[in-house]
Amino acid sequence: MIQYAKEFLTLQIKFAQKIAEVSHQTLEDVIMDYTMLRNLFNLRVSHDIPNPLWDAFIAGLRVSGTPEDWTYDFYLQHTAVEPNPSDDRRFFGCFSYVYPWRNTKKLRMHFENRETSEHGTLSKVRMHIRKSELSTMFRYIQANHPDVETVRGGSWLYNISAYIRLFPPDYIETAKPVGYETGFWALWGQFIARNGSIQRPAATQFLECLSKQNTVEDCLQCFPYQVLRPECPIERFYNFYNL
Repeated sequence: MIQYAKEFLTLQIKFAQKIAEVSHQTLEDVIMDYTMLRNLFNLRVSHDIPNPLWDAFIAGLRVSGTPEDWTYDFYLQHTAVEPNPSDDRRFFGCFSYVYPWRNTKKLRMHFENRETSEHGTLSKVRMHIRKSELSTMFRYIQANHPDVETVRGGSWLYNISAYIRLFPPDYIETAKPVGYETGFWALWGQFIARNGSIQRPAATQFLECLSKQNTVEDCLQCFPYQVLRPECPIERFYNFYNL
């Protein structure tokens, strides 16, 4: 299981502090609504669903003189060694899917950097591996979920040419911006490098931008990329991978 760098959690704390400052909300509310710490802690919690571990995290945060240290220590103690019991996805290399998606005949595709070679995950030299993983996954889907009608994605990665070249053009052409989904990997993943380390140049630029902003909307626009959401019939994928 990947252990994420302290700088990644610190980035979210600093973002939450800035949002709380410009919006005059409490830090605990902002952390709930504008970060993915719940996801990293593997906690099911919301404004309507309490969780004692989340309450313990917030209580410690309130009295901590070093919120970044408290957050990372909490992360290490409560989740770094525990898999998410609700995540039962089957992986095909770097790719996985969820089906059915929200009780529809849509399939939600996911990407996770699970590259083990010394090469870049989306480099040209590994492109044939990524396409092979996708071909294998869609062959499995074709055999095991014949009722799937639509494939849906959602990630900052659809801004990157090295990523979109893996998919059918008809799929990529449908990609629409959906803004800044601050509670999910689809947005925050752009700050993560291999093995959980941080993309330092992107993180530094993000924090420098944040320091100059005075509104929530302007803070959101400090993210290098927003989330794009493509969607198309699954037959486009079967044709593209010659299945």
